[in-house]
Amino acid sequence: MITSPPDLRPETRERQRAELTAIVAHEAARKPRGRVVPLLAAAAVLAVTAGLAFGVPALRRDNGQAPATQPPQAVVPLNDADKARFAKVCAQRHQFPAKRAPQSVRYQVLDGFRFTNPPADAYTTSWVVIKQFGLWVTCGLDAEGHVQQGDVEGANQDLYRAIEPRMIGAGPYAAHIKRITVAVGNQEPVEAVLRNGFFYTAVPYIRARGPHVDSARRVYVVRGYDATGKLVYTSPQTDGEAAALSRRCYLDPNGKLSVWQSDNPHPDPKTCRQGYFWNYGPN
Repeated sequence: MITSPPDLRPETRERQRAELTAIVAHEAARKPRGRVVPLLAAAAVLAVTAGLAFGVPALRRDNGQAPATQPPQAVVPLNDADKARFAKVCAQRHQFPAKRAPQSVRYQVLDGFRFTNPPADAYTTSWVVIKQFGLWVTCGLDAEGHVQQGDVEGANQDLYRAIEPRMIGAGPYAAHIKRITVAVGNQEPVEAVLRNGFFYTAVPYIRARGPHVDSARRVYVVRGYDATGKLVYTSPQTDGEAAALSRRCYLDPNGKLSVWQSDNPHPDPKTCRQGYFWNYGPN
């Protein structure tokens, strides 16, 4: 299990994760043959990122029923000026390594919105999505327009789980997921906004404190439901559960071995979990 100093700033951690994820996503979009090691490395980085934010009590139980939620958080489109401004800082923040993405490469703005009445302690209040090099980059910004977090995805890129909560209250999800909630601590779950393969919520950033032990509870619990309303995904609720998932091998939707641990180079596919493909587009 990878550990990091508990006082590492979230912006530093997010930048490191984004740099590696950008490379991985670019490789995924090109469909190279040797993706196993980079993908596993990216999964490890994502686990570290989650480990910082997911670390204090979230005392809830899953019984397959949809829990009560707070009223949905309303959003409105960004005006043209803000959308252009936020997209520019998003592109600058997530610029790929020079050999892969020169500064001169143009980008396309696909989406931009803000929460109309976010909580005062919300980590991000506005979001933009841009497309560059065939990749989709989403950025969450605070009230002053500063990028706080982001994610990079490629068409048909593997998702190891139906929902990947890679950011604070946000992340990509598989097409069969039709509803997502995010519970912070003992608060009632918040209904996420689902837009074109990314989910978003306006929730606070809470730094994990104390030792990273298997029994440590995580502060964010993400749940996903299918079209029938059935609970089909719950994020790890302890550090131990998260570590166990990171040690699993995964198959892509075609049944091909996608990622596994280097200390077990020939896992039995029957022991691996099924993964999903991610694509940007309407739900």
